[in-house]
Amino acid sequence: MFLLIDGNNVAWAGYYALERAMKPEDDERRHRVAMLGLASGVLGAIARRGEPPGGPAGPPLTRVALVFDEGRAVRRRGIFPKYQTGRESDPKFVANEPVILRAIDEFAGMAARILPIEVVQGADTEADELIAGLVATTPGVPKRIISTDRDFLHLISEETSVYAPVKKLVIDDRNFWDAVAPKASDGTPALFPRERFLDYRTLVGDTSDDLPGVPGIGPLSAARLLAAAPVEDYFGQPERVRAALGRRSEAVEHAFASGAAQAVVERNRAMMDLRLAAPSWDELPGHTRRGSWDRAAFEAWLDEQRITSVERAALLESLDQLAAAG
Repeated sequence: MFLLIDGNNVAWAGYYALERAMKPEDDERRHRVAMLGLASGVLGAIARRGEPPGGPAGPPLTRVALVFDEGRAVRRRGIFPKYQTGRESDPKFVANEPVILRAIDEFAGMAARILPIEVVQGADTEADELIAGLVATTPGVPKRIISTDRDFLHLISEETSVYAPVKKLVIDDRNFWDAVAPKASDGTPALFPRERFLDYRTLVGDTSDDLPGVPGIGPLSAARLLAAAPVEDYFGQPERVRAALGRRSEAVEHAFASGAAQAVVERNRAMMDLRLAAPSWDELPGHTRRGSWDRAAFEAWLDEQRITSVERAALLESLDQLAAAG
């Protein structure tokens, strides 16, 4: 199993989960919370081999890539300047970002020295783009992505699954629609052809990234449109939109008649489709540092950092197996 860990995502999720309990009051305490959150998330995923807590561990790991953002989202902001700008005006984000980035820098440095894993960072490149490149360049290998980022869902295949740590849920080919399909008020899932899932997301947008969708389109209406036809069939055809939705909506029909919907879909595809957005994949080795397994040094680091939330024996066993796998 090739484990791909979205480091920034794990760091922020871990920090907010612990912040509620530990209530840090100064930068040093916040740094402690950030380091605990990141270390627990990353090392726990390795110890459990990509599986949720409380159940059996996954198959032995043959490779682990810990992937981090490096700098701002330059490529995506070149397409849509408002991308992820909302968080930068959030006082809580502004206050916490320096301590989380410090924890990332320290943890990544340790991992790249003494753990038998890869630490991947590319200048002005987001982690999801790098992970997509690693997925695409390892065909025939079972892969599991660790992240809550919904951008990864369209990469799910027979070979690739996603573990969402906050929900403690593995999403794969078998439970894809149970996990991600929008549901009507009676709980019935609104299904459509799987190959149209990316266009479902382009229609709806992503509020967490400040990325708007087509005006007037929500999850259920997007699903109904895509159940009836590919999204391209609606551009310039408002009457087809009305027929698929079974109702009139001036805002939605105007968007498809005027070209606004097509512009939104094409922009969001360029932002969301990780198969297109990955950087030049032959440059991935240049973004990668590989650690050399030093078990004694790592155990000393665990003691120094007082990391007790991870089952140590299982973690060391996984790391020994990774080192043996080369």
